[in-house]
Amino acid sequence: MLQKINQYKLANQSSIKSIGIIFLPDDPFLIKKQPFYLQKLCGLSIIERNVRILIKNGIRDIFIFTNSLEDSNVGELDKINNIRKIKSLDMIKDYLNKEKISNKEIEYSIVLDGGILIDDRIISSLLNSEEDIIYIPGKNIETNGNNNQLRNLACKIKINIKNLYPKANSSFSFKDFINSSSFNQSSYHSTDEIPIYKSDMRRNVPLSVYEFQHYDDFKSVKKLLVKKTQKGTLDFIAWYFNRYFENFFVYVLADSKITANQITIIVNIFGFFALFLFLVQYWWIGLILLVLINILDGVDGKLARLRMKESKVGHIEHSFDQLYEQAIYVGIGFGAYFIIDSLYVIIVLIIMLLIDSFNRHCSMQYKEVMGITLADSSRFDQIFRKFDGRRNIYTLHILIFGILGHFEYVIFSFCIHAIVTSIVYSIQAIRHMKKIDDI
Repeated sequence: MLQKINQYKLANQSSIKSIGIIFLPDDPFLIKKQPFYLQKLCGLSIIERNVRILIKNGIRDIFIFTNSLEDSNVGELDKINNIRKIKSLDMIKDYLNKEKISNKEIEYSIVLDGGILIDDRIISSLLNSEEDIIYIPGKNIETNGNNNQLRNLACKIKINIKNLYPKANSSFSFKDFINSSSFNQSSYHSTDEIPIYKSDMRRNVPLSVYEFQHYDDFKSVKKLLVKKTQKGTLDFIAWYFNRYFENFFVYVLADSKITANQITIIVNIFGFFALFLFLVQYWWIGLILLVLINILDGVDGKLARLRMKESKVGHIEHSFDQLYEQAIYVGIGFGAYFIIDSLYVIIVLIIMLLIDSFNRHCSMQYKEVMGITLADSSRFDQIFRKFDGRRNIYTLHILIFGILGHFEYVIFSFCIHAIVTSIVYSIQAIRHMKKIDDI
């Protein structure tokens, strides 16, 4: 984990022009004899989460201001290069001079209150600003109920190495820093200026700032963090059924040692076991297992987002998803063949597999070329995404034909649904892309 963070930082050092400063609370409440900001929340402490947000935004050097260097153990962060605990702001100046870093190399500092969890989009907006700026909470902020106490959230200030920062004593805090003379020329901005639509989540996600006044805040924030992992434009089964069970599993597993990759492996094993069940005519057991697969398939991604451990490797999961999904369809097709005992069942199965692969490739190619998913391209596409040919919807087909007592006809229903989906996908993709070509 630590090596991964360092590799990310090294890859981004060439473009870094800011440092990060995190002020830890000077009188934090304790949990198990530790400051609350060291308490694990879904696998990461508050201080670790804030550090990861800065690293995610390309900040190379991070300074953690704490009253006592001896007593303030910041866990695994102590092992990460370029993260330093300080008890005086002059120590930043000494470091910059020692490393012979000039104002041209590092122009700004991003300053955070280490006692709160802040949304990474606020940090991104600070970095994109061309002026000294302080963000204050707007109406688009989601909190855990302490929003009346929220004042200044984070700031960006230009560095002057000769007269770097105001003098700080042992009780110097984030609030003291904001109120210092360094901010005479700073502009106050509301978070309402920051867009809340997240393309990777395919929905509007409110900005979040969470405060911690007592232990119960960890429970409320945990629920909110789990809720924020939900992506948008899902089919109606995923939205109205699966997500409740997904969130339950994610909440239970959040502080466990079970990883997102382990969940992915379990889902793939279950997928091939479902193939066997459909093949040998255990339709109802296979259907129950398929419902469980559909739920767990959403858990791994949510768990990774919750723990801030999303990776490039994680995207290969979609390829493995397609592998076991196609295997399940093969099991259903051959299961039908063993009942009907006719070659045209195999022909329908082949057509269905080809069309389903085309649908996936069409969707992936569109996203690669256009930069957004097809489901996000228009209101019609968002609505159709809720009913298109996907595993969750196909599961409903199995249930309906099972109730009717004719599982053997499921593969025909699959094929028709896949063909309809391919026609709509093709028309919509070509239509949207042609609009761009005509500009």
